Amino acid sequence: MSTGFVLILLREIRESILKLREEFNARLDQTNERLDQTAASLGRVESDLHELRKYMRQMALNQAKHEQTHAQGIGRLDHDVNALQEHLKRLKQGS
Repeated sequence: MSTGFVLILLREIRESILKLREEFNARLDQTNERLDQTAASLGRVESDLHELRKYMRQMALNQAKHEQTHAQGIGRLDHDVNALQEHLKRLKQGS
């Protein structure tokens, strides 16, 4: 009788260990799946950030060109205004 009890106890321990192993493997699979999803998501974020960096860089270059062009236009206008003021001054002196 005692041997039968020990056998039943050992079988239950073995079955519990097998069940625990299956549950652990299922959780490990779920964790691996979540890690894969996270890695893929981080890859997309990295790619998007790279594209954003390129876009922002191009925007900064365009802004710098715009400012340079604007500054040149202002410089030309200043020169023209000064020339007109000189011309007006000479006209007034000639009258």
